[in-house]
Amino acid sequence: MAEAPGSTGVNLRLARQARGFSQQQLASMAGVSRQAVSAVESGHSDPSLRVALGLAQALGLSVEELFGPGEPAAPVTAVSVAPLRGRAGRVALAPVGDRFVALPLRGDTGAGLGFLPAGGLANPPSLAARRRQAARQAARTTPDLS
Repeated sequence: MAEAPGSTGVNLRLARQARGFSQQQLASMAGVSRQAVSAVESGHSDPSLRVALGLAQALGLSVEELFGPGEPAAPVTAVSVAPLRGRAGRVALAPVGDRFVALPLRGDTGAGLGFLPAGGLANPPSLAARRRQAARQAARTTPDLS
């Protein structure tokens, strides 16, 4: 059963993958079975309160953020500190001043390098997306003379 974006299972899967965790790793951290994680992600089961609390805590989110009806988090723009491989990849994000930097990750985690698991997924914007972003920024900085 495939779920629509923004539904409970999809939100859980995206949050887990963004942090670079396998279902088994998340289950261990949350104190639940891998099968419970799989059932929630696939939409076959709604989590009990205990499971929802454990999953949210393991992911560093509130239950409302993880399972609520809200919009997914907005993408952040980050400066890569090393070359990215391919069109998309896992990265560790770190706030530096008023922006983020991204360290591309390889393998299961970046823990061997002293970094936490993935904090996001790199998805370089298309040319059309970059043009739309530039147009939005220009519109915000252009005074309304009417």
